[in-house]
Parts: sequence; C-alpha cells; structure tokens
Amino acid sequence: MTKKAELYSRRREMYRLYIARLNMSDILEKLSSKYRVSKRALCMDWQKRTQWVYDVFDLEPARPA
Repeated sequence: MTKKAELYSRRREMYRLYIARLNMSDILEKLSSKYRVSKRALCMDWQKRTQWVYDVFDLEPARPA
C-alpha cells in the first residue's frame, strides 16, 4: 500500500469511528497503534479535516444553485 493510500485509509477509518460516536481518545489510541502514528499527528490531521475530507471520500463540494 502506498503512503497516500494508507493515509486515506487512516483518515476514512478515523472519520467513520467519529461518526460511530466513539470517544476521540479511544479513536486516537486505536489508530495510533494500528498505523504507528503519534496521537498528536492524528489530532492535527483531524483538525485539518476540512482540507482533505472531500478527496478522501471522493466527493465534491456543493455548488450554489
């Protein structure tokens, strides 16, 4: 798996766990060990989710009517 594919996979999983209403500290713990990434890096990535969410889920922003 390429780094980009792994990054997108991690981001999708993080978003899905959040939507499933898991506690953020539990999400960070789980993904930190699974992907071998620091919790701080995961937090910072989560804070920037508006910049990547459309690409990760292959969506386009809504356009004004």
